Amino acid sequence: MGCPFHDEGFWADLRADSPAEWTDAVAFDRAIRIGSAKANVEGHPLRGQFFLHSARVPLDEVVLRPRPPVDAPGCGPWTCPHDAAAPAAAGPGEVA
Repeated sequence: MGCPFHDEGFWADLRADSPAEWTDAVAFDRAIRIGSAKANVEGHPLRGQFFLHSARVPLDEVVLRPRPPVDAPGCGPWTCPHDAAAPAAAGPGEVA
């Protein structure tokens, strides 16, 4: 839950589907803003402010957009369903 690499869809889903976990994430996001109390007391304060969301806005203030519905399989590293509908390119010596 406290991962700064979660995407927009993850946060929107968490807020919509898991209110208790969303509340925990918002509390954690607030807690990390000024760093750890122990580090601050020991003279190791954070430089700047920290946020969970990549927009660098408090999690409970970010305008979250839900994930778009998945109608078709997406592209992968070795395949793309969108290429299957396109005509094959002509090879050397062939006419397209």
